[in-house]
Amino acid sequence: MTAPLQRVPDRTPVTTREVANRLRDVAAARAEEALAELPAIARRIRTLLLVVSISVPVFIGALAVIAWRLVH
Repeated sequence: MTAPLQRVPDRTPVTTREVANRLRDVAAARAEEALAELPAIARRIRTLLLVVSISVPVFIGALAVIAWRLVH
């Protein structure tokens, strides 16, 4: 998670450049967090594909065996 936002002392006026810099910093932090999550997501997808690639053919094979027994 990101660190909580820090309070900026009340001062007037806030320039557009300061706002843009703060938004850029926040966007960079969020992008870094998202990139850090990619390896974990890839592992989950790989595991899901492995499970599906094994269980779906087994399920279809079991249905074929049941259908074969019902017909004969």
